[in-house]
Amino acid sequence: MELKCQYCGLNVDLPFRCPFCGGYYCADHRLPEFHACREIKRSAFVSEERPLRELGKEIEELLYGGEHSKTFLPLRRISSLREIAHLSLGTLIVALVGVSLVSGNPHFLSWQLALFSAAILTLTFIPHELAHKFTAKYYGLWAEFRLSFVGVVITLISILLPIKIVSPGTVVISGEATRRTVGKISLSGPFVNMALSLAFLVLSNLFNAEIVGVLLAQGSFINAFVALFNLIPFSIFDGAKVMWWNKYFWAMAFLSSLILVAISLTI
Repeated sequence: MELKCQYCGLNVDLPFRCPFCGGYYCADHRLPEFHACREIKRSAFVSEERPLRELGKEIEELLYGGEHSKTFLPLRRISSLREIAHLSLGTLIVALVGVSLVSGNPHFLSWQLALFSAAILTLTFIPHELAHKFTAKYYGLWAEFRLSFVGVVITLISILLPIKIVSPGTVVISGEATRRTVGKISLSGPFVNMALSLAFLVLSNLFNAEIVGVLLAQGSFINAFVALFNLIPFSIFDGAKVMWWNKYFWAMAFLSSLILVAISLTI
């Protein structure tokens, strides 16, 4: 089915549905801030006051109500139950992909190894998304992680495939931002992956040829590749927004991630 983007009028085969206003948009205008979403502020207010009703009023009362309200006030300012639920489910899905990385390996000897692999992949995805979130909040923007139905389905299918795709959701950002701010927010995710790739690379040398060292080396490659992939200067990728802000910063980041990919492949 083909629909028109409700912002620019472009015909789209697979439009993105905004979780706040319910409209359908093309890839370039899928985020609320890119189609001037009028419902984002109201939705943010609802998520703060009555987050994730399906979890039950008992959970909300336990965390945010009564005598616990002051204790959990800092948590409430950082996140919402809705985001925590989305982030938790996203982490579980990513962890399952991590387990699938070693399930067919002849060295797959124990559940500890499976958990180790799941942890490495989780440390690739979660810090990337949280970097976007907290950088955006640093600049005074509203930002929360949300699962994507299409992303969840593709990620779950990749568990059974040799090629892994880890993209169950994204950080939704709203508010007025300059080109520089958008560029810094976009660069923060790949930057964290590059830092993790370097850390895994150093740790892998401590274990030499042991299976743990092999997994750490794999973690270094995965993080470097995720950074490189996200820095592609096209469409909704982080790279397009970074290049839009500063071509020199984009070039340095892209080259750095490319070098890390090359180094991790030689281990």
